[in-house]
Amino acid sequence: MSDAVNKETPALADAGAGAAADARTEFWAGARAMTPFMIAAFPMGIVAGAAGIAGGVGWLGTVGMGAAVNSGTAMLAGLQLLRDGSPTPVILLTTLVLSLRMMIYAVMLRPHLRDIPQRWRALLAFGLVDATFFIVIERFKKPAGIRERQWYFLGSVTAMFANWISSLVIGMALGSAVPDLAGEGLEFPMTALFIAMMAGALTNWKIWVSVLGAGALALISHPLPYNLYVVVATLGGAVIGALCEVADKRRRKKAQTSDTPEAV
Repeated sequence: MSDAVNKETPALADAGAGAAADARTEFWAGARAMTPFMIAAFPMGIVAGAAGIAGGVGWLGTVGMGAAVNSGTAMLAGLQLLRDGSPTPVILLTTLVLSLRMMIYAVMLRPHLRDIPQRWRALLAFGLVDATFFIVIERFKKPAGIRERQWYFLGSVTAMFANWISSLVIGMALGSAVPDLAGEGLEFPMTALFIAMMAGALTNWKIWVSVLGAGALALISHPLPYNLYVVVATLGGAVIGALCEVADKRRRKKAQTSDTPEAV
């Protein structure tokens, strides 16, 4: 009996060590996969940091806003509205709605994260940004267990968040020395990268419909004041994406029902 226990103990220890090693491997794999996106996103963080200083938000306010929003697009839009003197509700609504595109990402990631613990999903949801979505959705197309998926996702969001905060700090330092830095067009690399990433995702018909719908709404609502057309287009695109997902689920369920042989 004791011999059996002694034999099992090293085996369990080896299994635990192996699981820990797999977790580290997946974590660093996710972080490394983000490298090209981190390089391209760095200029946007610099611009956002400089814009925070130029807008009078201050060092603490800029870092706090950047950490809470965790989105270069939403932060730059909010800072621009702040500089234009837009009402506070409009600023809050715009930054909130610009982040609603994450609903589309969440819908697409849900099948891959359904069996991951709730606390993990909450943590990963906070770190979800455009670049991490495109990285993890490609990884999830390959067979992987729960542990591999959650640690790969965590590695990618951790690397991107650290990159974002670091670039903000550098941007604030440069913005203090070069006040016009925020207007030098350094956000273009990130915009071009986002377009390239979206091109790869447009093989999904639901994304196509969401993007085209959001574009149409942006054109129709463009005359609205305070750049509210951005809010309308983003919210509309998210709603369209959710409706497409519901329609697709119903179609698949109907197809499965029709393929099920009737009981004799």
